[in-house]
Amino acid sequence: MASSINPRKTYLTIYNLTFASLWTWIFLSTLSSTILSTSSSSSSSPTIFQTLSPRTRWIQTLSLLDILHSLTRLIPAPLFSTFTQIATRVIQVWLIWYTYPETTSEASFAFPALLLAWSAADAIRYVFLTLHLWGRAPRGLVWVRYSMFYVLYPVGIGAEWWLMFRAVRPAGEVSWVLGWVFWFLLGLYGPVGAYMMFTYMVKQRKKTLSKLEQK
Repeated sequence: MASSINPRKTYLTIYNLTFASLWTWIFLSTLSSTILSTSSSSSSSPTIFQTLSPRTRWIQTLSLLDILHSLTRLIPAPLFSTFTQIATRVIQVWLIWYTYPETTSEASFAFPALLLAWSAADAIRYVFLTLHLWGRAPRGLVWVRYSMFYVLYPVGIGAEWWLMFRAVRPAGEVSWVLGWVFWFLLGLYGPVGAYMMFTYMVKQRKKTLSKLEQK
């Protein structure tokens, strides 16, 4: 008799594989575009921005579903940390990239660095989640999933902070209130958001790898 289909596992498998593919696509596109731009005599960072920002913006917006999955207990991820990570990224892609494209596209290597950090982290994460869902995540992938953040988080958070900082002046020209809102968000990024997310991952790494060693 054929085993019954698990709707939750089926849905999450399709969801995770879709996002793993999308973020891998962004990573490879950013990497190839960055290599081409560095080998060219003229700066093509605006071209990288114009080409990849709309795709990344919508992929990141669709990942709001992660918050819904956590809220409905479809996945075991903590709601607060999931909301914090996704919300800060959505703020970045809409409030910064979309609203102030000039400051983002002219930010030298900050924009491609951010795309590489985001896409590498999420491609690894979604592949891990897919295999972990079926109990087939290899030890090497588990280690990579809970170790790469040591490099990717500082790069990603630093690039996010810099792109928001560059948007403070044009935001302040629109409204002094908006300018101060940006300064407030910048204050949250560093001492609050970055510390919270980094220490959370350190704890998760210690807990996960200790369980792995006991097997």
